[in-house]
Amino acid sequence: MLDVDYNFIDTAFDGIKPVTDKEFNDTINKLTPQPVENTFGGRLKAFLFGRKLGVETPNIKEPDEEIDFGGEKKAIEEIRNGIYFIKLIAPIVAQDGKIIPAGNYKIFEKNIYNQPMLVFYQGRDEYGMLQLKKFEDNLKGENDLTYSRVDIVSDDLIRIVYATIEDTKCAVAKVYLQN
Repeated sequence: MLDVDYNFIDTAFDGIKPVTDKEFNDTINKLTPQPVENTFGGRLKAFLFGRKLGVETPNIKEPDEEIDFGGEKKAIEEIRNGIYFIKLIAPIVAQDGKIIPAGNYKIFEKNIYNQPMLVFYQGRDEYGMLQLKKFEDNLKGENDLTYSRVDIVSDDLIRIVYATIEDTKCAVAKVYLQN
């Protein structure tokens, strides 16, 4: 069957000498370069003689420093306000005939003349709008409260599903086919 030396399991740690804490700390201190003085002479010594005399201390963030979660809080707040991010893999034709190029967009609902519209933004630039209509989503899971997604309806048609806590709507757009 297998030619395995099972005696190795019993003798794997034979011959290993235990090390005291003092020996361990002395070895670590000997191999760890000392910080360089923040003077011209100290940096010159480190440059000329290398790691033996020291290295510049990197700017490492201390683990007990407070971490800023501002970006995550902002993203959660945007989702609560019905602002989502989607990726268009093909350019589409907007309501007014403008071409919305492929790319990543921030989308949200806006009422214009009492019509719900889905607005596409990149940064502060508005790229276009599509009209939203009520939609019964059969792909909605029981845990989905708010979400957005892009469905391919046919070769030249996509549907952008936009769901908030109140209701689910969709916008249908024609894919811009370049000649």
